[in-house]
Amino acid sequence: MTMKKFLAKTTRQALMQVKEELGEDATIISNRSINGWTEILARGETIVNPDLHSQKTQKPDDAHFTKQVQAKKAQEMLALLNSKPTQKTMVPLLEPQEVNTTKVDAIQNIQIQGVLKEIREMRTLFQVQIDSLSRASLEYSPNKRDLMSQFLSAGFNLDLAKRVITKLPSDFSAKEATPWAINLLAKNLQVLENESEIMSRSGIYALLGPTGVGKTTTIAKIASRYVLKHGNQGIALVSTDTYRIGGHEQLRIYGKILGVEVFAAKDAQELQQILEQLKDKKLVLIDMAGLSQKDQMVGAQLDMLHEANHDIKKILCLNASGTLDTLNNVSIAFAGRGLDGCIITKVDEAIGLGGVINVALQNKLKVFYLTNGQRVPEDIAMVDKVTLIEEAFNQGKMKDATSTISAEDLPAFFSKSAAMIDQGITQYA
Repeated sequence: MTMKKFLAKTTRQALMQVKEELGEDATIISNRSINGWTEILARGETIVNPDLHSQKTQKPDDAHFTKQVQAKKAQEMLALLNSKPTQKTMVPLLEPQEVNTTKVDAIQNIQIQGVLKEIREMRTLFQVQIDSLSRASLEYSPNKRDLMSQFLSAGFNLDLAKRVITKLPSDFSAKEATPWAINLLAKNLQVLENESEIMSRSGIYALLGPTGVGKTTTIAKIASRYVLKHGNQGIALVSTDTYRIGGHEQLRIYGKILGVEVFAAKDAQELQQILEQLKDKKLVLIDMAGLSQKDQMVGAQLDMLHEANHDIKKILCLNASGTLDTLNNVSIAFAGRGLDGCIITKVDEAIGLGGVINVALQNKLKVFYLTNGQRVPEDIAMVDKVTLIEEAFNQGKMKDATSTISAEDLPAFFSKSAAMIDQGITQYA
């Protein structure tokens, strides 16, 4: 078997070279682009050229001329490979293997530097964890350290855990500490106490959030609950999703099933006109387009609701399976003109609820509903805040049961990990 590199202006030409020299059964090992040229590494049986004998018998002058032509072509090809697109420079003639090795080394060096940067960032994070946990070990009693471990395992952040633990009465046992912490969190978590606040009073609610968080399905669930209680005359649905192809259609299908009118608005003026038409409706639900929290259109979307000149309550949908940092970032982005609450979605997909509860507490968001599946209208429920927080702690205990690292071992684990990172940085820097 022979392994060989082939270089050509196009992939098609390179493959033809492979076929001619190694046959149709050749195996392609790699294929990459270098300054507009295609390099293919292939393996196969070298095909004996039937004209090889005639080449050997050609005259010395012909052979010398052929070598000159081949050398000139190789030089031109290497000059193209080494030249910059915007400059014409003289490039020294190098062997193909030397060119490839130099470029590969440069690429690998860039990749290594990028990895080292990420490793250094990890090392900084580890150091923060080491310092925080070490201080906690020194400052807190065994009961408080155990409660700290439960908070972190449940997905709450260190800052919230510290604020709760500092208020723990010193005479509480480990058995009393957890229920006390759960009740303290529950007192500070705002939830919809009575569904009649939505179902029996006039109101306009806009559901916001990133793409795929479940806004349209959640609107269908709330609309279904309303229709089951009050019929379909006092409710209307509005879609502002002009970004996706067929963005209105899913909501229209739900509206048709429920016998509820569905309207589409592409800007603030249309939205204002539609809301004027619907002023006799008890409940109007607006399905906003899904936008990334990093999208500059988030501000325009919030402005659209503000400029409609109606009292529109803004409800943020938070994906329970998202990370704490991401959810917090989403909350901050969509809170530009204030938020009236949130709905926690995709609870059935989450492996921990501490993060989303932490965000609701941190941003003082009132939790209206939980959704835990795709079924309409079954998979939606009001919030029992004590049960919700207990579930978060229970999920943390389940993660602890599968972990081989105890709370007492965490500082040592982070220290060891940081030392390994330092060793890696020293080796490759």
